[in-house]
Amino acid sequence: MDYQGKDNGAVPVREKISYGLASGGGNIITQILGRFLTSYLTDSVGIAAAAVGTMMLVARFFDGASDIIMGGIIDKTKTRWGKARPWLLISAPFTLVSLILTFSVPASMSDAAKLVYAYLTYIFLNCICFTAYMVSHTALLSRMTLNGQERQKMASINQILNQAGGLAVTTFMVVLVAKFGWQMTAVIYGVIATMLIWIGFWGTRERLLDAAPEEGKKAGTVPLKEALPAMMRNKYFFLLTALFILILAQAAGPGSMTYYYCNVCLNNLGLLSFISACGIVPVVIINFFVPALTKRFGRRNCLLAGAFGNTLGFFLIGIGGNVLPVIIAGFIIKGLASGVLFACAFALAADVVDYGEWKTGIRSEGLINSCVSFGQKVGLGLGPAIASWIIAAGGYDGLAAVQTETAKHAIVFAFGYFGAILSALMLLAAFFMNIDKEAPTMREELEKKHHLA
Repeated sequence: MDYQGKDNGAVPVREKISYGLASGGGNIITQILGRFLTSYLTDSVGIAAAAVGTMMLVARFFDGASDIIMGGIIDKTKTRWGKARPWLLISAPFTLVSLILTFSVPASMSDAAKLVYAYLTYIFLNCICFTAYMVSHTALLSRMTLNGQERQKMASINQILNQAGGLAVTTFMVVLVAKFGWQMTAVIYGVIATMLIWIGFWGTRERLLDAAPEEGKKAGTVPLKEALPAMMRNKYFFLLTALFILILAQAAGPGSMTYYYCNVCLNNLGLLSFISACGIVPVVIINFFVPALTKRFGRRNCLLAGAFGNTLGFFLIGIGGNVLPVIIAGFIIKGLASGVLFACAFALAADVVDYGEWKTGIRSEGLINSCVSFGQKVGLGLGPAIASWIIAAGGYDGLAAVQTETAKHAIVFAFGYFGAILSALMLLAAFFMNIDKEAPTMREELEKKHHLA
């Protein structure tokens, strides 16, 4: 493997922005699935909340296989555009089509047929189309530069533009659905997401190139039977997977309850955009400072601080009940903490790739980064699934005109305390994610291996 780069691995600003715009497009899909799919299926289609939760959990069984397969495909991809980039171009239109199908459950179907349709379209979208995007986009970061600080800057810009995509969903989704319906809204957001992902393809460049055969490098051509055992020997692979599961579960699970909380507990669905913005805007603000914070304190310490802040924010949301100022304070604290967590976790994914090569001699961006995709999708499925079961246990009925007090208490618990429990578990994963101590030695040896000056 060789490395095409200069200025100590610096990445031009235009490429950083292009990479971040692709993330913003992906987060449009993530936010729609995490925040609105459950409410669409329960309140508009009429599927029971418990059945929706089970569907999201069942899909996770397909995710494990599809992520590893996609990671292996990326590792063996050889094009003039590189390994990961081509899959941004390919996956975007398929994601668009599958998103539209997911929000187009025919009203004429029987209840059983609606559930089968929901299963098939959700699995097609989440486990096939979106998998190709998520694994390739994350793998691309580790192929653009070996410079850890540049990666952190890219991860922070990524989060700023990522949250802009999320804000576009939470701000306008309810308005667009009321005006155009679920299907047309899916078309609008799907087209925007596709364009942004394609910008990520055209605006970036992979600098790590496959070595010529005579150089004896394994990267890019290593068989799956060798790459998989090497990946399993990477201790940080498992920690990163757990971290992403918890990060996305705490974002998507309580996040999917925002609709119910505003509609049932506050009796004002119009507050959804404002409350969501109170959590998203702090993410954007803090990410202007994350590179400096990680440089000063290290990623692991920032992760620990972020997990603690997230726990505190969700606890305030839980005790806030119907007191809006307390809820807002909790969202602001949670937003600042989440911004640190996401930016650090995505930058760490590239470091875990480096660690695997450093320890085993085998570089596998696709397979290693499949843990990021797998972790995100498990979190995106498991979080809303558990939250759905919580409100189902409380007696929530999506077609009922008035919800019981027990259902309201269940919504509050799923909206706040559930997130606090998940965030507390993140503290444990972050404690053991101490790759910082090995990063300087690791980078020095890999730079020599890849012929960096």
